[in-house]
Amino acid sequence: MDEPVAMEVFVRNIPYTADEIQVTRALATVLHGPFFKNFMGGAPFNFIVRLIKGKAARQRKHSGCAIVLVPSQAIGSRLILMSTETEVSLQGRRLRFAVAKGQNPAREDVAVLAEPYQDPAELEEEQNRRAELAAVGITVKSVSFGWPCNENVVSLELELGRSAITSWSFTFATDPIRVKLRSTENLYIWIHLRAIRSIALDENICMMWLERPPVFEQGASGTEAALEAILSGIFEPHRERIQAPTSASRGLAGLLSVLCITFRDRRSKVEFQRRARMVGLTTLQSAHKVERRGLFSPDVMKLYDEWITTLPFEVAFQVEGLVTRHHFSPRELVGIHQEINLAIKTYGVPTTASCIQYLEYTREEDEEASIIQLFLQLIENRNQYRGRWSLRDIRSDRELFECHHLTVTPTSVILNGPFPDESNRVIRKYIDHQQYFLRVQFREEDRLQLRLDRGVDTNRILDERFSDILRKGIIVAGRKFEFLGYSSSALKEHAVWFMTRFIVDGKVITPDLIRESLGDFKKVRNCPARYGARIAQAFSATEDGTLEVPDEIIYENDKKSPTGSLYTDGVGRLSKEMAEEIWEHYTERKPERLRRRSQTPSAFQIRLGGAKGMLCVDPRLEGRVVTIRGSMNKFQSDDRQIEISRAFDRPTPMYLNRPLVMLLETLNVGLEPFMDLQRVAVQETRSAATSIESAARLLEKYGLGTAYKMTSVLLQLQKLKVDLHSQESDHVVPFLKRMLSFAVNHILRDMKYRARVPVPDAWTLVGVSDEWGYLNEGEIFAYVCTRDGRKEYIKGPVLISRSPTVHPGDARMVQAIGEPPEDAPRGLRELTNCVVFPCAGERSLPDMLAGGDLDGDIYCLIKDERLHPKSEYPPGNYDPLPPVELDRPSDGKDVADFVINYIKNDILGIIATQHLLTADIGPLCMADPDCIQLARFHSHAVDFPKSGHRVDADSLPRVRSTARPDWYANENGDINGSRVYRSQRIIGHLFRDIQLPAPPQAGKLGRRQLRRFERDENQNLKVKEVYKCFSDDNNTISRLLRLRLEEYVDVQAFEQGDITSLIEQMLDIYQFYWEDLAYICQAHSLRRSTPISEEEVVASTIAQRCSQPRKRQDLITSIRRDSTTTCDMTRESIEGPEEISKEDRVLRAWVAWKVSVAYKHAYAATSFGLISLEVIFRIMRQIDALDL
Repeated sequence: MDEPVAMEVFVRNIPYTADEIQVTRALATVLHGPFFKNFMGGAPFNFIVRLIKGKAARQRKHSGCAIVLVPSQAIGSRLILMSTETEVSLQGRRLRFAVAKGQNPAREDVAVLAEPYQDPAELEEEQNRRAELAAVGITVKSVSFGWPCNENVVSLELELGRSAITSWSFTFATDPIRVKLRSTENLYIWIHLRAIRSIALDENICMMWLERPPVFEQGASGTEAALEAILSGIFEPHRERIQAPTSASRGLAGLLSVLCITFRDRRSKVEFQRRARMVGLTTLQSAHKVERRGLFSPDVMKLYDEWITTLPFEVAFQVEGLVTRHHFSPRELVGIHQEINLAIKTYGVPTTASCIQYLEYTREEDEEASIIQLFLQLIENRNQYRGRWSLRDIRSDRELFECHHLTVTPTSVILNGPFPDESNRVIRKYIDHQQYFLRVQFREEDRLQLRLDRGVDTNRILDERFSDILRKGIIVAGRKFEFLGYSSSALKEHAVWFMTRFIVDGKVITPDLIRESLGDFKKVRNCPARYGARIAQAFSATEDGTLEVPDEIIYENDKKSPTGSLYTDGVGRLSKEMAEEIWEHYTERKPERLRRRSQTPSAFQIRLGGAKGMLCVDPRLEGRVVTIRGSMNKFQSDDRQIEISRAFDRPTPMYLNRPLVMLLETLNVGLEPFMDLQRVAVQETRSAATSIESAARLLEKYGLGTAYKMTSVLLQLQKLKVDLHSQESDHVVPFLKRMLSFAVNHILRDMKYRARVPVPDAWTLVGVSDEWGYLNEGEIFAYVCTRDGRKEYIKGPVLISRSPTVHPGDARMVQAIGEPPEDAPRGLRELTNCVVFPCAGERSLPDMLAGGDLDGDIYCLIKDERLHPKSEYPPGNYDPLPPVELDRPSDGKDVADFVINYIKNDILGIIATQHLLTADIGPLCMADPDCIQLARFHSHAVDFPKSGHRVDADSLPRVRSTARPDWYANENGDINGSRVYRSQRIIGHLFRDIQLPAPPQAGKLGRRQLRRFERDENQNLKVKEVYKCFSDDNNTISRLLRLRLEEYVDVQAFEQGDITSLIEQMLDIYQFYWEDLAYICQAHSLRRSTPISEEEVVASTIAQRCSQPRKRQDLITSIRRDSTTTCDMTRESIEGPEEISKEDRVLRAWVAWKVSVAYKHAYAATSFGLISLEVIFRIMRQIDALDL
């Protein structure tokens, strides 16, 4: 790739009184003027001035000469030529220019040229501002933490530094801007500005309401502290991350959400207010009183702990969750222990647990009400429910796994759930004891991944806190939970499984017993990482559709190249009969209305005992046959059940991503095709709200609104002639518009910050091998069959890749053979929705694609010739590192130690980011030598969970500039104080070309939602209100829908009958749906104080900004899973038993729709109505199909 070469220009005759800022500003008027407007894209380019200190000029600032480094030789030559014709002067002296001798600019300076030009005076002003924020001058007498109570009272529960010899300094640290409190004992308290909800001042006291706990660090003491005090002007002293400010406050500091600061004098308070305004913080006048109520006193905690151990786990978990989520104090909960105990006896454990769980919503709305009032009101409301079942009873009947979640942070633990979670082999085996399992995640205080800051030692937190929990267990709701294992995907999120011991058939089930029962791990037992990875197979998410396989398993060898490369790495075969049996068993447990209508897939990702990988159909196998290859078999196991991780019954659309775009730019693919693709996608997205059909297709294309089946609902509403621009009164249409605004924001945000741009006629397919030896080297076969009936044999040149692409050779051009001729193997022709790789060549083609294999890896196929590179780069080739082994068999504690080692050294994301940054600034893009080295480190980091070999962060090549490209900024605009430059790479152009619309008012909707929680919760749902809607309903959709329904059922006769009990039943279903949705909104918010909105749940997105999009994506995935479960169960409840007729089902759904209309202003009513509409539309289509 051709890049401009920087040039050094020698300048003389500079006034001795001028400094670098003055010289720079003088040259900027020239270099950024009309003579240079066509250089570097027209933007003001950067240059560097270095004044020369001559030997004869010791009493002067400089020698009157300088070296000016400009971005290209063309600019330097133009400057020298122009200066001979046009005078360039400073302080009345004409500057003289010439080519500098040597021409050997420093590599670091050349990198700086890529940064944007900044006026040196403005830069100096910003530096002075930062220095002012960080300067001493605010002294603090004491620091305390408290709990907010009723009646505008804050109860101080933890007080620091009240002795005469202790004082605190208060500053605003920079990069990023944070509150920094430092005591004379070198205790540090750090608070990010976004963690501050509000600030109130009263006299010399400042109270901060915090969104999350602060970060606590301990500096050196004694002689070390004295030495660091001397050096503190040079660098920030070394610090150690700690759990709490004192050993006695462990477990308490993370629970207190109000920070109370007492300034030493009024001057400090005034200075604090001034600096707070500088960083955009608003300070209010305080009306709060400070008291010491002892909400967490030893006596209270003793009563609380004793009571918790007597409660059923489901109830105890909810009680403890209220404390850890900062809603109620232990003293408040102990105060209603008699009412809770009575509720358990009267209404049972599930009802009591549910009422306790929903206490937090009532507290958010009515902060002045006492806890006993709130709880009794919930119990009374629940007692008025007319039905004798709930959505949770349906979950139990279907054996859905209700998972309890625990998040461990450096200061606290947070309990959430239970949420419906994907099941696995272990959970299914003990499904009747699911409450004995716990999903534990280790996170930062903001629930993002733990940050390893330079200059801060986190080993104490990792080794003492996290490691102690992993090795010794943790008490949760009165039970001791111990480490059990993890899945491979969960480990990447620093999440593991814990369990508490229980008894089955007289046998005590322990973590060791479960691990030993999974299989024989002798071959890998000495390597804790590999032992953990093999155990992880049993914890991989698999759908509840297992099939017992008696003896029809054939073990066969892998196919290899002459060099030993595996063509069949991770893939086996199965007979057509076996595939059909698996598919039938896989779908038969689902209700008829939820079964998939596609044909039997050609490929399944499976787990079978100790084997994992892919099975693809081979019609040459007869009977019920499965073949397992050696590369699939990871350990010995007697388990004979085939578990389905994924069935590939449809293709997946293909989207670009930043690494792939950078790779294609490395291979000289130009900017224009990427900009064309993005602009088309942006236009389609922005125009989605013009019609219901375009909105439906947009949601379908990006996989949004799937839980509520919004694509289907919208298309059916279109058939009813419902218009998004209708002016008629209707509660659904405004809701749909708001939901669509969230969807549009979601799509455009992904395009801007991830370059997730759809590519037409491109597919993402799972890889399998050519079992017939038909394909030649460099050929592939792919036959795509979509759900809407589209069928295509992919033919011609295709660009194929596999994410993540980190090496310039990770994308290859191959030839797709299209439809095979008649004499081709029948089995090959019948393989659908997968890409078939050849068993030919010196090296396996998947292995050349970022080290891929065929155990379930997904490959991207692009037909668009504009994205096809004209050249290729040799593929990366990395020898695997040997596993790290012990001199003995490892056990559970060794695996737990590896988890801590992994959390400490998980730098895969850092490597990937550094790789992109290096490619952005280097002249060779991804082919830069540093990028090639980072690609090797990336490969080793990917293997870390299996090999146990960590990548040393200090061994990574440094990014050549401290400045960051504009695309590096996260959604909050944060770039950690770095200078920003305008990236000239394609991903920079794509980033800047998208202007995000004003984000939807998610926070406003969420706060309005909080107000509706309490109002609706205490509102008795009345049958007469629903009856009124049958006779007096001006709703547009109701009117149009009724006309359509009359074609299928006698609506009038039905409404004239006695439907009171049916209305009551639908009101009950709505109430339970209300509760589930409220919990989803609260539990999946990125901000503790504000739930996500109903519209966001329907669209399957979160509008709140997040500095780590991976965290939001995880929450969105969880929202989709939880809302899908809730919607499916609500649909089943609305339809009623399987044996009733379709006509009766549609009338039940009509009543449910009327409930949503009657309570259209209530929380959850509109989305409940959308579920009802989907049921009505679907059953009408089923009746039509029967008539045909």
